[in-house]
Amino acid sequence: MRPVGVSIVAILNWFHAALFSFGGLVLIVVGHLSGRAMSALGSGPLAERLLAALGKTLGFAALLIAVLWLAAGVGLWTLKNWGRSLTLGLTGLWLVFGLFGLLHRPFPTHLLRVIVDVAIVVYLLTPEVKKLFLAA
Repeated sequence: MRPVGVSIVAILNWFHAALFSFGGLVLIVVGHLSGRAMSALGSGPLAERLLAALGKTLGFAALLIAVLWLAAGVGLWTLKNWGRSLTLGLTGLWLVFGLFGLLHRPFPTHLLRVIVDVAIVVYLLTPEVKKLFLAA
């Protein structure tokens, strides 16, 4: 049986996946529209192509990150050790960015993000949870 904490972390992973998916799609659309706007302003085809390519590249990168978060959530939900490892890696990376954000602009949301990420890492590293994934 899956513990409630693992279920909550899996759902948080899926929430991250949804946010990155939305952000990626927005970047692709905005990049395309910005390129069109540059073309309409007469900036030339180079500016149009560069702006559109930048939006598409960043958008597809965000979609790739969304796929990783989605896979991590599925791995946790099915109690696979690779899902736990992937979640630890993604959350650790997310934690580093959160710490940079906290140092740059100490907003309460940055602090909350860091606290939640630390709690997830600590929870997934507890012996009981670790044993659960190794047994499954």
